[in-house]
Amino acid sequence: MLFARYRWVLEHLRAVLKPTLAFEFWSTLIFVVSFAPASAWLINRLVASTGQYAVSDNDLLAFFASFRGILFLLLTVGFVLAFWFAEQAGLLIIVVKAARGRKVSVSRVLWENIKHLLALFRLGLLQAVGYLAAGIPLGFGIAMTYWLLLGEWDIYYYLNVQPLSWWIALSVAGTLSTAYLLLAAWLYIRWLFSIPALIFENATPTGALRKSWQQTRGRFREFCFPLAVCWLAVIISSLAMTWLISAVAARLVVHTGALRLLVPTVLGTLALITILDLMWFIIGKTVHVMLIASSYPETTEVKQESREPAPATDGPLPTSLRRIAWLIATVVLLFMGIVAGSAFLQRLNINRTIEITAHRGSKLRAPENTLSALQQAIAEGANYAEIDVQTTADGVVVLLHDADLMRVASVNRRLRDIDYDELRDIDVGSWFASEFSNERVPTLQEAIDLTRGRLKLNIELKFTWSDPALVEKVGHIIRHNGFASDCVVSSLNFKALTEIKRAFPELTTGFIVFKAVGNLSRMEADFLSISATRATPRLVREVHRRGKEFHVWTVNDLSNALSMIEMGVDNIITDEPGEILSLLEEWHALSDGEKIALMLRNLIVGSERPQPSKL
Repeated sequence: MLFARYRWVLEHLRAVLKPTLAFEFWSTLIFVVSFAPASAWLINRLVASTGQYAVSDNDLLAFFASFRGILFLLLTVGFVLAFWFAEQAGLLIIVVKAARGRKVSVSRVLWENIKHLLALFRLGLLQAVGYLAAGIPLGFGIAMTYWLLLGEWDIYYYLNVQPLSWWIALSVAGTLSTAYLLLAAWLYIRWLFSIPALIFENATPTGALRKSWQQTRGRFREFCFPLAVCWLAVIISSLAMTWLISAVAARLVVHTGALRLLVPTVLGTLALITILDLMWFIIGKTVHVMLIASSYPETTEVKQESREPAPATDGPLPTSLRRIAWLIATVVLLFMGIVAGSAFLQRLNINRTIEITAHRGSKLRAPENTLSALQQAIAEGANYAEIDVQTTADGVVVLLHDADLMRVASVNRRLRDIDYDELRDIDVGSWFASEFSNERVPTLQEAIDLTRGRLKLNIELKFTWSDPALVEKVGHIIRHNGFASDCVVSSLNFKALTEIKRAFPELTTGFIVFKAVGNLSRMEADFLSISATRATPRLVREVHRRGKEFHVWTVNDLSNALSMIEMGVDNIITDEPGEILSLLEEWHALSDGEKIALMLRNLIVGSERPQPSKL
């Protein structure tokens, strides 16, 4: 049975592929110019209704537990599924027609898709509810695992020390995640024929799900295995071809010295890889739908001839309308090309001033958040040192990252329960090295006294517990010392940033972001401090366009640092300030032409340090 299905796919793939390519072009174009912007606008409006342009990190859990957050998830998953279902519906119509030797009008298929779009969106929302409901036990299980196994001490203790409870928690979370993925795959197969039922049998979205559920009962492996083999073959083939082309191109690029030859070589290679990857993806989707089309007749009593919507191929649109459509497509593509070219040119901000921030001081060469770490950051030439501040039980502002002292002193006490007089007797340096055995937790005042005129500070407000006094205390210490021009204040807590900016408008504030939904560039902060994993040239441009700075953390790998430099970020937060400064000096030593050439080479060869002699 399996080989018969693959044989059927191979016999009809050639006839199906040509109209499939045309359909993919037009459906993608429609998605890019209408569906995607409309759905993005609606979802961003939903986030903005919370009173903020974006929801990040500390507020994400509360947001997704709210009505707005649940609606956001449903709409997001629903929109994604609706577009995927619309693609599948169009491909199914094409496959059924082309496989029988019938002429396919792509314009009619698109029109048929538009007619079913509302029903497909409702189908997407219903399935989104199903997938999210299936994830509730997963979320509950992971929350309970965290509470039972990782709730005693600060999470960074578990990340760094990695006790047995950490590995048990990882194993449980991994098992739960795997179970959810298997459940989601099972649900997908059980709903596999909901789209053909909706398109070919005019079933309602609810009726289509019910019908598919009946048709796939007890046949999970029969339908799952062919699809899994299909996508595995597509992925392996795509990766192998990309690797081969990249390897050949890398050899050419390495030996290409002239910029006039380097540019077409790199751009041509990237274009070829992109086109071939798209082709493999389209082939994968086409074969996927063809396997569904070949299996569907076995599960339904509907007559074969009625299993195709007649209006889909009543004939092509009038020639004049087709010409107008192609003209519109050409104009849209030209506009997109101009925008893409403009974006690429804007990315070449190769001479932007970039500053280096030592993360928690120079934490790889001295105990973090100590005076020794700050002294080391000064010695390495960093522009800033990032420090974490919170208060003791008696209200003294000190430097400490975690909620407790387990990781840095092996003391099972929380900072909020310790007075400063007791805290200053605790050794927080021996864990790092014996020569730092006299190191103590410093106060913010001591950090300011040490660094004044030598090093600027990025003071992160650390809310390991609800501390309403922290904002006011930090603001007053900075103002009392006249230190506002020598520091910035950052936090994951956007409400705290708003409060300190309102009370102390002379301060420069930065919003720290790891995960977020919404429009980050519109957040009311002087700079955004974003995880390097989320940094993109587009986001950097948006933030700069709004007059804000773009900081990235925590960048220790030199190739990653070079990518950040090429993006034109304003500040790199790193555990390796000396190494990153050396890299930055090498970058500035290059001419503009050498910088452009290096950026182009790195697109193919991979990031490497600036070496003018090789350019």
